[in-house]
Amino acid sequence: MTSALSFHIKLQRNDFTLDVKAEIPNGITGIFGPSGHGKTSLLNSIAGIVTPDSGYIHLNGDTLLDTNNKINVKIRQRKVGYVFQDERLFPHYTIKKNLLYGEKNPDQEFFDEVVDTLQIAHLLNKKPEQCSGGEKQRAAIGRAIISGSKILLMDEPFSALDVNLRREIIPYLNRVHQKFSLPILIVSHDLPDLLSLTDNLLLLKNGQLLGHGKFTDLLDQPENLELMHESGWYNVMHLSVFAHLESKNMVLLKSNKSNLQIQALAQTIGKDVEVNQELKVLIKPESIALSKEPVQNISLRNQVEGTMKEVFLKDGLAFCVVDVGENIIVEVTEASQKSMCLEKGQRVYCLFKSASLKIY
Repeated sequence: MTSALSFHIKLQRNDFTLDVKAEIPNGITGIFGPSGHGKTSLLNSIAGIVTPDSGYIHLNGDTLLDTNNKINVKIRQRKVGYVFQDERLFPHYTIKKNLLYGEKNPDQEFFDEVVDTLQIAHLLNKKPEQCSGGEKQRAAIGRAIISGSKILLMDEPFSALDVNLRREIIPYLNRVHQKFSLPILIVSHDLPDLLSLTDNLLLLKNGQLLGHGKFTDLLDQPENLELMHESGWYNVMHLSVFAHLESKNMVLLKSNKSNLQIQALAQTIGKDVEVNQELKVLIKPESIALSKEPVQNISLRNQVEGTMKEVFLKDGLAFCVVDVGENIIVEVTEASQKSMCLEKGQRVYCLFKSASLKIY
């Protein structure tokens, strides 16, 4: 996949060193790591708010920074949209004036397209104080796009929103990427928030790149598991609606890449979901049980067969990476792992309730 953004950033601040090199595809990428480990410094370097001590930044073929050749494009000329957690809208302006701030000759057709994509037409004559947190966040995103941004940076965009508003904003970010083909980088120290939006992750710890790629591909490394486990993680599966089992009030979901299929409660999916529509299915590793054989006469609706790829032990827990058509992580106690003799290469069954699934 061609990279939309490539960079190598070295930045020294007192005792902290940021040294990160990566190539980011044109999609939505989550930047995850503990607080104070360099995530915001990375965004600020891309935006031009801070200048790295050395390195380079290339965006869609344009050089924004090249310290060897003394190139450092000014903030305004970088065409980088930055959305902060507090929106930073002008309180005395209407939403429309906020959207058009700094635009002398706005393109009306493009303006209307952005407003329609974010569904904020009803907000244009309101002041920010009259809008909900989610509405203000959408207005801030709209302002960044209308300013001609070629990339969208978001720093902890969900931290000021409650759970319902977080779920509300996620579909709009997907729409923005699909409609305007903008690469989006989202910083968060909350892994479930990121995984509800994207499974393409960049892991940062102590200013260093710990891992970069698809979430399921990052599960093979124990240091990645340790970092992600601290945040309260979820497995992520991309499944499509195969059939509506109306008599059971269930929906059958299947993978387009493997034989993986599961059943989910109809009410967790919604009435408007059609057959073949792709959904993102999340489940906590601790919500999955393991068995070496199929279990009869049990209320659990899902028993998914897979192969043990890795087992990592830490602090009395066993993290089992199971290939069920894609990698998922199962968390059991070390005592259970030992008593069942769970080892790499074994066939196992992953058991879980339909009600334990979160679906987007």
